[in-house]
Amino acid sequence: MLNLLKSDLYRISRPLGLRGSLWQYGIAIVVVYVLIFLALFMLGQSALSSAFTTSTDLLKEFTTFASPTQALASLTGGIVPLCAAFMSVELALADFKQGFIRTLTSARRGRQSYFAAKVISAGVVSFVLIAFSSALVLALIALVGGTYTQGDSLASAAVWALGYWLNTWALSALSLILVYATRINPVSYIGAWCFCVSVVPQTLNGLAHSSGGLLRFLEPIAPLLETLAAWIPSSAISNLAEGGSRLLGSSIDIWDTTSRALTIDPAAQTLLTGIIWIALAAAAVLAIARHRDV
Repeated sequence: MLNLLKSDLYRISRPLGLRGSLWQYGIAIVVVYVLIFLALFMLGQSALSSAFTTSTDLLKEFTTFASPTQALASLTGGIVPLCAAFMSVELALADFKQGFIRTLTSARRGRQSYFAAKVISAGVVSFVLIAFSSALVLALIALVGGTYTQGDSLASAAVWALGYWLNTWALSALSLILVYATRINPVSYIGAWCFCVSVVPQTLNGLAHSSGGLLRFLEPIAPLLETLAAWIPSSAISNLAEGGSRLLGSSIDIWDTTSRALTIDPAAQTLLTGIIWIALAAAAVLAIARHRDV
């Protein structure tokens, strides 16, 4: 399995001609964030030469964050999980296209090791992209003179970072289910996009809150639908948007009194959500590996 992981890491990080997908996605991320912060810098320069205080107020609003983790959540929470999922999908599909998967031994143990390595590889890719994007964003915030109204405690930052990584990994692993179940490029990429942009929890919540009229038969399971929506990885990442300090608060700060979902301590739920869905995705991928030919 270690050799399979090394092979994946080599293929995504090949520097020659920047052919590795890690370089390609990394360059795309750099371009996006440099353009964003360049616009903020130009806004600041315009504000300095402007007689209107509204420009300065607008610049301050854009470059003032509640905390470092809140800044990272607001600036990376949308693009990084999607990039990680797409990279994992691309790497898995490439093995079918290039015939790499067919070079494996036909023994079941070899097959299981290969597919388990893919799930672990999704975690490695997620970690690398999160670390790279976080360092880039924090550096750019400092460059444009951004400020924070408060800091993060070591505990809140650690829980936030671990929760972000686990749930990003879970979204990538869930995307692999579609790859190995269908082996169809559009289905795999569209499915990954749906997982990452909260289509699933929004659909579940929509059904739960529409359990009347023609959908009255859903009323008895409405709390279950809301509970499932609250325990989806994309929901957990959305809950990280206010930074690490919110995770150490009470569940009522995230899920108000009108929610019928079964929830627990925010920090524990965030971590458990990622772990549970990684395990479920791994089990599904390994089950597919046992029943489908490569």
